[in-house]
Amino acid sequence: MKSIKYVIFTYFIMATISTPTFCTVPTITLFSHGIADTWKQARKYARSYTKKNGTVVKNDRYVINTPYASFNYADVTNKFYRVNYNETSFGQKNEIDRLYNTYKKIITKFKNVCDIVLKGVSRGASNLLIFAGLYQLENVRAMVLESPYYMMAEVIENKMQQMNLTWLPLSYGEFVAESIFKKYTRYGHSPANCIENISKELPILIICSKEDSLVPYTSSLNVYKKLIETGHTHVYIFIAEHGRHAFILQGPDGEKYQQVVNAFYKKYNLPYTADDAEKGESLLALCQPIFIE
Repeated sequence: MKSIKYVIFTYFIMATISTPTFCTVPTITLFSHGIADTWKQARKYARSYTKKNGTVVKNDRYVINTPYASFNYADVTNKFYRVNYNETSFGQKNEIDRLYNTYKKIITKFKNVCDIVLKGVSRGASNLLIFAGLYQLENVRAMVLESPYYMMAEVIENKMQQMNLTWLPLSYGEFVAESIFKKYTRYGHSPANCIENISKELPILIICSKEDSLVPYTSSLNVYKKLIETGHTHVYIFIAEHGRHAFILQGPDGEKYQQVVNAFYKKYNLPYTADDAEKGESLLALCQPIFIE
């Protein structure tokens, strides 16, 4: 079955959104979804969206303050098992090509006159790091990444620990992953080997949770550490105490998530909600931890 690709531009009422007065071009959020999900995952992060029947759904918590574009990775399927494992690659060519094509569609639609915020979750967040390391993205102004992993090996190792399989070598787990996800290879692209090529001036905010059972927060922390190590100075990490994988915004620390993201937007002259940004400024100030080896 051929995977269907969507590019969706959703516009919503912007009455409570503050846009810096010197912003003279539109800002668009490009959303990159996680595995076992679809382009619709973006709806959980938007202020509102409209169902096919015309019903408007409003979210109490949201971190997408702009019109957004979303798309399907090639492993999206309508089957009950939710993932076409033959197409999952965790950041290899077929997935990065999808990202690049959507990015180019945005640029074309706005005739290269727009600012872009990259927002992703889990696999989608790590893919954005790979994408930004492989391409010069002149229109991208910031990245907001939820639960990115540093390398798939860390996710595999975490899963092996949960299954009490630590007596097996990690290479066995990697072999199993490659056997299940047909286009994944442990020797391919990963955030670990692409981060150093990302623009040093690009603002990046990482969100993760200590309760994440799929992508350990320590893996997201390794992303942060590598960014700092390679000379990135506009990097932040918010580590939530609570929140399930891909549901941190809906969890107990969701309000803090929303507030710190808006403080980040305000700091870098992107559309933000004023109340949340004000409440999040003190949180953002704590999101640049220093590690001494």
